[in-house]
Amino acid sequence: MQRRRFLTSSAALGLAACARLDVARSENTAEADARRTPTIDLHSHAGRVIPSRTSGFGRPFEPVAGQMRAGGMDIICLATVADTPVTRVERGMVRAWREPEPGELYAWFLQAQARAHALIEREGLGVVTDTPGLAAAVGKPSVIISSEGADFLDERIERVDQAYDEFGLRHLQLTHYRVNSLGDIQTVPAVHGGLTDFGRQVVRRCNERGIVVDVAHAPIETVRGVVETATRPLVLSHTSLSRSPPPFSRLISPEHAKLIAETDGVIGIWPPAGRFPTIAALAGGIRDMVDVVGVAHVGLGTDMLGLTGPSVFDTYAKLPALSAAVAHDGFQPDVIAALPGGNYARVFAAR
Repeated sequence: MQRRRFLTSSAALGLAACARLDVARSENTAEADARRTPTIDLHSHAGRVIPSRTSGFGRPFEPVAGQMRAGGMDIICLATVADTPVTRVERGMVRAWREPEPGELYAWFLQAQARAHALIEREGLGVVTDTPGLAAAVGKPSVIISSEGADFLDERIERVDQAYDEFGLRHLQLTHYRVNSLGDIQTVPAVHGGLTDFGRQVVRRCNERGIVVDVAHAPIETVRGVVETATRPLVLSHTSLSRSPPPFSRLISPEHAKLIAETDGVIGIWPPAGRFPTIAALAGGIRDMVDVVGVAHVGLGTDMLGLTGPSVFDTYAKLPALSAAVAHDGFQPDVIAALPGGNYARVFAAR
């Protein structure tokens, strides 16, 4: 029942969730904040949390809290990247180019998490680890600790617990740009034929501990395995819809999208300028996904500072413009309230 229920009314998610627009203009800001659900980016590398391949972990951070306040973005799922040492950009596509040394990606994960927490301290960001923390983050720039890829596990299930306990990890994307021990990826031919036995173990442990499972970058066969295994709603944090995705594309089909919706999950629409050249076009991409899976299953996943090309949504200060574009596209206020955070908040509360 929990996995299959469909949220029939998004009004309960809060009519004022959209970036402090009309409510904040007409009422005291603190009162307005108290009445709305948080705005949430499902996938972000804001602040330059990803180390550089040239300057490594010495790469300077960029400000993030100020632009979050400017746009009314409350929470970002701040993602470190698990496979950076063994991937590189080739002809505009990120690809794995070598196998990692034993323990290399685990050591990388530890350093990457230390860098993420250094950014959090530098910017004075809150860290959301439980459901009450969602409400507490309204009006106070905060993060949900995330990892893009579970490559650091090295088939050691206890590292899920370590990530949860030591680093506050609450959002785990199973795969990225390297076929790992959990399952296949969208951008290269299949190796495993779906989710592996270890991948199933990881999904179960995440469900037990309360970590959101993210199936971004996973092909539909792997997603089917996750859906069969999971007992909690799923997230696909950053993608967009295609009626007929080309081979090895990061886009997803309606059938793929509906698998996520069937778990009562949420899909984040991402903003590559090559696909959505304007904010209005991005709003149209949101509408297209809503038409397929319903408003209760769509959110925003910006991949901030993580795209290999230009982004039409390159600062959180653009959130009000996106909200206005969504409204102009014909969505009602209760729908607008759900899209930039309310739907993910529901999934996070059910994790």
